[in-house]
Amino acid sequence: MRAPESHVRANTLMGKIALGLLGFTLIAFALKAALHPEVQARYTPIVVFHAVSMIAWLALLASQAFAAARFKLAAHRATGRASIALVGAMLVSGSAISWRIGQELGRPEVTVVNLAAFVTFIPLYFTAIHFARRCDIAAHRQAMLIATLALMTPAYARVVQVLGLPDPVAIAVQVPITIAIAAGYDWVLHGRVTRPVLAMLGFSVAVVLVMVGVLAVWFL
Repeated sequence: MRAPESHVRANTLMGKIALGLLGFTLIAFALKAALHPEVQARYTPIVVFHAVSMIAWLALLASQAFAAARFKLAAHRATGRASIALVGAMLVSGSAISWRIGQELGRPEVTVVNLAAFVTFIPLYFTAIHFARRCDIAAHRQAMLIATLALMTPAYARVVQVLGLPDPVAIAVQVPITIAIAAGYDWVLHGRVTRPVLAMLGFSVAVVLVMVGVLAVWFL
């Protein structure tokens, strides 16, 4: 069965965005490790496990999109259902690392930032599943994309640190980057930003604003 051209275009573009996020993440962390080799001492087994799970998620996002573009929907659904295990691994390992950094290094702000990322990611992940069951595939793709963009702050932070900028810059760039990618993707496909995307972006931005408020009360 041949997939409609619009279906192929939407999923191929989604796959390219996911590959871009994957490449950016790998480069950001590699630069940090190369220029600040002292951080390599913190690459404990659980940190490596978390890194592998996050890379696997970005790779899965890309492969899912390309599978859909080729109309391999059975494989797409099967790996999609199996992704819950990967999400669980990301959540457990990420929470453990965030708590350890907050306790051992005296950086509770890292715990708060990572918690906010998962507070955004988890609801959007299940929202994506909900949209898929309703056969609203455009909203499904966007939920997965915006959920993933919520997890990108650590990668932004590595670039910010390499450039010698204050850590809060990573939070400051997250919102415009998320909006630009999600809204730009929607605009390319539909010529406008659709209501589901506006709602999901609103949720994502609201979580960031609450997080910033918590950090401001805590540290100011």
